Parts: sequence; C-alpha cells; structure tokens
Amino acid sequence: MTHQAQAVNAPVSSALPSGNMRQRSRQACAPCRQRKRKCDGKFPCSACTGYGYDCQFLDDSVKSVKRNADAVSSLPLPSTKAARLSEVTAKSLGGSSVISSSSHGILDPSKLRYMGRHASVAFPMTVGLELQAAKPPRLHSFAYNPGVRTEPSCGVSFNLTAFISWDKVRSLMDVYSSTVHPVFGLLDMERLYHRCEEHWHGKAQGLGLEALISGVIALSSLFSGFLSEEEETRVMLHAKEILEDASVSRKPSIDKIAGWILRTIYVRATSRPHSAWMCSCTLMHLVEAAGLHQPLDAVILTTGSSGRKALEDITETRDRIAQVAQCLNIIIAYDYGRSVIDLGLTWKRDSKSDAPSNDLTPQLFSLVGAVPLDNNADPAARRDELAMGLENLAKVSVEHDFLILVKADLAFCIYRRLRLLESVTPPAQLDRVIEIGFSTLPSARRLVAQNHPWWNVVCTVFQFICILVAIDTTESLEKIPEAVETLEMIAQRLNTHLANEALHTARYLINASLDKKRKGISILERVSGISAPTDPDRLGGQWLPSDSLLDSFAQTPSIDMDFLLVDSAAVDILFHDENDAENPLLVRWTSIERRFLQSCESRSHRNPGPTFSLHLLTREGRRQKF
Repeated sequence: MTHQAQAVNAPVSSALPSGNMRQRSRQACAPCRQRKRKCDGKFPCSACTGYGYDCQFLDDSVKSVKRNADAVSSLPLPSTKAARLSEVTAKSLGGSSVISSSSHGILDPSKLRYMGRHASVAFPMTVGLELQAAKPPRLHSFAYNPGVRTEPSCGVSFNLTAFISWDKVRSLMDVYSSTVHPVFGLLDMERLYHRCEEHWHGKAQGLGLEALISGVIALSSLFSGFLSEEEETRVMLHAKEILEDASVSRKPSIDKIAGWILRTIYVRATSRPHSAWMCSCTLMHLVEAAGLHQPLDAVILTTGSSGRKALEDITETRDRIAQVAQCLNIIIAYDYGRSVIDLGLTWKRDSKSDAPSNDLTPQLFSLVGAVPLDNNADPAARRDELAMGLENLAKVSVEHDFLILVKADLAFCIYRRLRLLESVTPPAQLDRVIEIGFSTLPSARRLVAQNHPWWNVVCTVFQFICILVAIDTTESLEKIPEAVETLEMIAQRLNTHLANEALHTARYLINASLDKKRKGISILERVSGISAPTDPDRLGGQWLPSDSLLDSFAQTPSIDMDFLLVDSAAVDILFHDENDAENPLLVRWTSIERRFLQSCESRSHRNPGPTFSLHLLTREGRRQKF
C-alpha cells in the first residue's frame, strides 16, 4: 500500500457551525446592514466574527457603547480581528485600548498556520477587511514566488502497517507508557491507542499519525530491545521521511509536531550534538508556525468561533507540546553552547488535579524554568543570574532517575559558565555542584541496570568526573573513586565505543592531574633541598637518633612506590641497622637527606653512634650496597 494518495491528517478536528436557523435580531450592526446579512445582535456578532469585519452598532448613546464594551470584556476569548474593534470601543469610552493590537498574530486553525499581523501573506486580507470588501482575500501566499515550477508531490511510500504488526505496536506502546511518557507527557495515550488500532485495521489516520507512532515505536525499542536495530532504524527513517517531506510538511499539525519531539529525543539519544540541536530548532520553528506558543486569547482566528472551539478542546495538549519542545531546545542548546530559540513561553509547571500521579512532566518544566538563559551581556549581572539559577535549580525536587541526571546536566552547564566568568568560584557554589553531581551516580547505575539508555546515562557521570578534576579540592577529589567506579560499571554493561571512550578519557584526565601534582611535588622537594641546612654545627652538636631521621616519613600512612620511583631527583634507600638487621627501614633519598647523612657521617667520626649500611632499591627490585 502506498501513501501517496493517502490524505494527510488534519491539524485539528473541524467544528462545523450549528445547523439551527438563526433568529432575526431587533438590532443589526452596521456591517450586516450594509451587506444585508442577518445579524444576531451580539457584540461582536457571529457574521462579523466569521468574516473579520469591524462590528459596530450605530447607537449614539454613550450608555449603549459602554454596555457593548462591557460585553466585550466579559467574553472568555476576544473576537476575531478584535484589535481594531477594541480600539474603536476604547475611543468611544475615552479610555485606552483593551487589547494591544500590535501583539496579536493571525492563526488559521484549518491549516494550523500562524503569522504576525505585519506579514506580507496577511496583508491582502487586512486591506480587504479595512475596505469592508464583500469577500476579502483569504489568508494566502499570493504571488509568493513566480510559480514557474510545480511543487513536488508526496514521496513517502513505506508501508508501516505491513512492516510491523499491531500486536507488536501495542506491546511497544506499553513500553513507551512506562518509560518515556512519565517524563515527556505530551500524548493522550488512550486516544493514541484507539487511533492506532483503527489505522492498523484499515481506517487510515494519515501520515501525521504514522510519523508520531513511528517515534513511539523507535523509542520503545531503544528502551526495550524489542525490535532489532535494523527494524528500529527503518521505522525511525520512516518518521524522518514523513516529517521532512516537502508535501507533507506544508501544513503543520499536532501529530507532526509531536512526531518531531519524539524524533528529537531519539536523535539526542543516538546521534551527534549538531544533529540534535538542529532537530530541536526545527521543532521550535514548527511550534511557532502552528501558533502553539501563543495563548488563544492573544491570536486572531481566521475562522471565527468554529475554529476556536476546536482549539479550546486541545488547549492543554497545545501547552504541553509547546513546553516540552522548549525544554528540549533549552537542554540541548544550553549544553552544546548554541543559541536557544526562546518563544517567550509562560511556564505552566503545575499539572491538572486529575492528572495521573506518575506524570512527572511538570518537574521537567520546573528544572528547565530555573535555568537563566544567555541573554544578559553584563558579566556582573550574569554572574548573579547564574548563581541564583544554581540555587533555584538545587531547590527543585525530582523523583525520576532521568530527571536527576537532567538536573545535574543543567547544574554543570551553569558551573561551566560561572567558571568562565569568575577566576575563583565561591566554595558554596562548588559544594552545590558537587552535591548535585554526586546524587546522579546511583541513578545512572539504576538506569543502566534497567536497560534504559537515556542520552545522559554516560554523559552526566563523565562530565561529573571532569568537573571534579577541574575543581581540584579535597572535597572534589574524594568523590572521584566512586564516580570512576560508576563509569566503569556503565562502560562494562553497555560495552559501546562511546562508553569505553568516555572511561578512557576520564582516566586520562585523572592521570594528567596526577602528573601535574607530581611535577609540583618534585619542584617543592628541590626547593626544600636548596634551603636545607648544610653546616653540621647547625645541628646543635647532638647526634639524632635513627627514629628522628624518619619521623617525617612515619607520618605518611602509605607510600606509592611507583610514584616515588618516577622522579629522577630522588631514589629510595633501605637503612639497615647492623645491630638490628631484621628491621630495615625504607626512606626517600633526596638532596636534603643526602646532605643530612653526610653531616651525620662527619659527626659520627667525632661521636661514634649507631652504624648504618645503605642499600639502593633499584627499579628492578635489586639492592645495591651504598
């Protein structure tokens, strides 16, 4: 079966006007009188609402105008083309405009197409309305190009329903409901189930649904291994073909935008940073194109009350999709150091009272909403924003292991920005970052054990190790062993190139830090040797017992022999007391001990004391008498 002739799903279900006969009104508005249309007497009337006319009643009394203005303000939503209408009403009352016309965009619900009022595509319609034309031009891209080439037809031919059975799809949807849906709750799973069941049983639901369910199938397979990698890739490729098809993508739809969200999640979990960022940006552009970023009372509808009712029915879905899309774009761009597409969404972090208890999506909104975007160019103000953002982020309580990792990712993003702005990061902020990062280790281990390869299950632990090495304090270094142990466990469990590469790189950075510290110790040892006393008389003329010679070394609980043998400026020696041959003592042989022993030897000729024989301990483990 080919989908070339299959109808693309409508963006929202059409709400047809009522078939009841309208009653004649005692008073008709001016536009209805001029065009000899029936008017329902309301303000604005349904005819003006539907055609976008300026509804005006020819009544000179201020009382009548005020009554009409009160009626406008009491409406749950403003009328179509309400901008000029409210301005006229405000002028009649001698007040200010109720609604700012400049902030309004135009939305065509039938095509789910949004644009600003100043758009060239909307201008012919606007001029027609201002001229009160009987049939103003429709919202259409008149003369947008010369038209010398025809647009390509739909090129999608893959048959998804034949490729995978309904029984498999049903099982995969159960996996999705328990893994992805709790933290990215943007779908009505019950409604999606019924639509898919009809689609697989011959009642086609359109390519938009196929793009959406393909994302569900691919993510579910990623988290369960239900399909082979080849099958999973082919299903996700089908979603890509639909979403990027020139014919299908002409009209945005809720299904297609949700499909882009799932594709972005999948690409973030399986592909490269640039690809993930590009997907998230495309997703945000589609959110704007469909007008999902604007509340319904801030747009002018081209279809009047009929289209409004359909949009009101999916208000929560619109809000959820827009906010999840914004979250993905911020998380990916903030981490990658790329631009965030900020559409000025109002974060709605509280779920509905009747929402299921496992809906953790509001927690995701709270995490991302706490992050200060890179909009402030003033360094001092930016530091304050980041510090406050870190504190706000730390206060957000999350319950899902994946969200715990996301919280740490965002905290690490803030730390990296603070590190560039400040030469010395305040200890309290460092402690906060370490605390948040350390809490991710059990979560990462659990996710890997559950075979839930979220995109940050390796990345968060790896970045935490990098941050611990960069902070380089006693508190941070103490956390490295458990962090490395966690990364080792993850790499062993996943056994992938990227996981093993991350482990190798983490160990390399730790060794580089260790080498730097060794060089510093070597320099300090040489400096201490130069400043050591060389005059035997300065020792006070008293022979020091052998224990005092080794006091500084006895305080060290353990000595790494490999570490000591690396430095060519110092070697290890064994002290053998000839009177106690059973208990040789190992000490460092550096310039300071060398001069000290020379002074002791000189003193011993005058004041005989205990006799020592010295043995060099070579790298091969042989002893050479000194």
